[in-house]
Amino acid sequence: MRLAAVLALGLLACTGAGSLGSSSGGNAGTAGGGTGGAGTGGGEPDAPAPMDAIAAADTPGDPSPPETTPGACAGLFCEDFEQGQLDPAKWDTQMGGSGVATVQQQTIAHGAYALHVHASGAVGNFATILTRKVPAALQGAGPFFGRVYLYTAMSLGGTHIQLGIAGTTGDPNVAPKISTSTTVTPTSATKAINFNYMEFAYFANSWQLGFDLFNPAPAIAKGFVEEASYPPARDRYPVATWSCIEWQFGDDPLAMVLWVDGKPMAQLNAQHIDFSTAPKTAGSVLNGQSSGIIGGFSFYGFGIHNWGPSAAVDTYYDDLVLDTHRVGCLSGNGPSGG
Repeated sequence: MRLAAVLALGLLACTGAGSLGSSSGGNAGTAGGGTGGAGTGGGEPDAPAPMDAIAAADTPGDPSPPETTPGACAGLFCEDFEQGQLDPAKWDTQMGGSGVATVQQQTIAHGAYALHVHASGAVGNFATILTRKVPAALQGAGPFFGRVYLYTAMSLGGTHIQLGIAGTTGDPNVAPKISTSTTVTPTSATKAINFNYMEFAYFANSWQLGFDLFNPAPAIAKGFVEEASYPPARDRYPVATWSCIEWQFGDDPLAMVLWVDGKPMAQLNAQHIDFSTAPKTAGSVLNGQSSGIIGGFSFYGFGIHNWGPSAAVDTYYDDLVLDTHRVGCLSGNGPSGG
């Protein structure tokens, strides 16, 4: 996210793909209050994992998921946007700055409608839809899986743009809230976000898996923490085409996997952390612990959030599914529009 060191100091999140693996070009740094542990920062990145190691990070023994059929819900929670508008009983639409989220018909993967999220690229601008309620089977430590079709009109540069999240405020009576603030200090009344979450995102013209703790439990960390992992080959994200994006988020133990068009792309776990704002502890995710880092999941969100400046962002979502098993991509000849 490059929040504390990047946003609080008003610097670019990244100047290009060349510094991806470096903690000096990393995410949150130490400004804004939290260090997450006894020290102030990052350490050297892990060596890139071979792709076969990432492929093995799928649920042990699970075969690749079968292709699913357009129009049929393949999981416990689905959204194809075919109502032609966002259902306010299903989605909490949060927008800030120039961020706008609308359902439209011009750029679609399947069917007649898809979600369009737009922002000018200014730091802190966002447009995100958050689930108001998901089945009990999709709440807790997971692991949980998702699938969505994603389209971004053009390359956005070397910045960090958040796409999909799963998180918790830690209190069922407190709703998640996003703001245009760049403050990360957990005790601040004006902090950017009031929850912990995992994410998949764009970063440095490639991908990022990571998590951010805005409300860390005292036993987990003493302040804001961010950790992230990147594709070993720093694969560029596709532009001007629809891609099938799949992910696994789990908090017991903490483990994340990203697939793009069925290809294993990145992973984050105790053995694969490329960047951290907290000192690394061998064999664990954070401060000697590898479970309960996030605090479980109670909601999911999709859209955009600029944690660094970029070109104007136009990203589209279609055919979203959440489940307790890997969902798989749709069958057929690919997207029908765009």
